[in-house]
Amino acid sequence: MNPLQNKSNVKRVSLMLLFTLITTAAAWAQRPSGEEMQRIQDAKIAIITNRLNLTPEQSTGFWPVYNEYSQKRREIHRAQRKIINDKKAEGKTDDQVLNNLKEVQELKQKELDLEKEYQTRFLKVISASQVIELYKAERTFNDMLIQRLKQRKEQKPNE
Repeated sequence: MNPLQNKSNVKRVSLMLLFTLITTAAAWAQRPSGEEMQRIQDAKIAIITNRLNLTPEQSTGFWPVYNEYSQKRREIHRAQRKIINDKKAEGKTDDQVLNNLKEVQELKQKELDLEKEYQTRFLKVISASQVIELYKAERTFNDMLIQRLKQRKEQKPNE
């Protein structure tokens, strides 16, 4: 395949992924169902797969490690949100609020430690360049999802 055809295919796949992301993000803005969450997850996987350009061997080793990492990171984020949302500062002493802040900091450190641990594990199955692309792909996906949710919210100001 010549390079121009390959670039065209990459653009086409990227546009399809973006469309999938946009449609799933719109659904996600309304309290996502399990099916909608799966579509969002599928769009994320497609973007990562496209950006990392994994070989079949790399893919076999990468996805189990990445899924484990994602689950642990999601648990940390949930715990952070729970502390922030459930333990509002109103009516609390400075010491109580300070303890909540310390809990959040501890969770952020736990997330950093997790990232260091899994970076080492990723490097056993993909290259350093691919690890960087992974981080970029995750950031791109999150930015696109947030942007789409903002647009969706602006389109429905009365809700």
